[in-house]
Amino acid sequence: MPRIHLYADSELPESGAFLLPTEPSHHLLKVLRARVAQDVTLFNGDGFVYAGTLKDISGNRAEILISGRLLRQTRSPLMIHLWLPLMRGERWDWSLQKAVELGVQTIQPVACQHAVVQIRETRGEKRLQRWQDMVIAACEQSGATSIPKVLSPVALSDAWSLCRGQGLVLDPAPENAKMRELRHPGSEVTLLSGPEGGLSTAELAAASAHGFQKVGMGPRILRAETAAVAAVAVLQALWGDL
Repeated sequence: MPRIHLYADSELPESGAFLLPTEPSHHLLKVLRARVAQDVTLFNGDGFVYAGTLKDISGNRAEILISGRLLRQTRSPLMIHLWLPLMRGERWDWSLQKAVELGVQTIQPVACQHAVVQIRETRGEKRLQRWQDMVIAACEQSGATSIPKVLSPVALSDAWSLCRGQGLVLDPAPENAKMRELRHPGSEVTLLSGPEGGLSTAELAAASAHGFQKVGMGPRILRAETAAVAAVAVLQALWGDL
């Protein structure tokens, strides 16, 4: 069944006819190729899913007959704020999508000293909107009713004050504790993962100075795009909703 996202300012009726805006109508009709009488689901981030049927097509817009709504809470009890290092192309896209599927609350892109991609390469509203569109697509696919927010990229050196809850930083040094050995982090955690070249000694020292706890991810070295996603999955399994 097609799941169509509408922005938060799109008020959906609990029941009755609703004319989809142009952009989601195009996605439903041209991309998903829905036909009249086909069932669809709508959501706008308010925690509800709206069951409906494609009733009619008026020009380039779809008219949906909404039959009811159901509260479907998909937000994890553990609020995870992921500081995702800037990476090249598909690596970044993959990590972003999987983090959303796993239920992170926010994604903060950070530029690190050893990163291949620097912050000047990612500035601009078009890039940020593309990332947010990818988040929405991941929510449509995964059934999430809460939409994570992608924040504007910042240099890691400027990000420390943005930490919320317990700070954790991934560091493969063998002396670091594993996730399962940590004390319960509470209801909110900020997770920092390193770029392709890893976090520098100075960045790890700064993380410790700002209260971040170093955490290992086992005896094997994980790629940058894998480490962030694996760590989110472990956090969700230990203290979230997996």
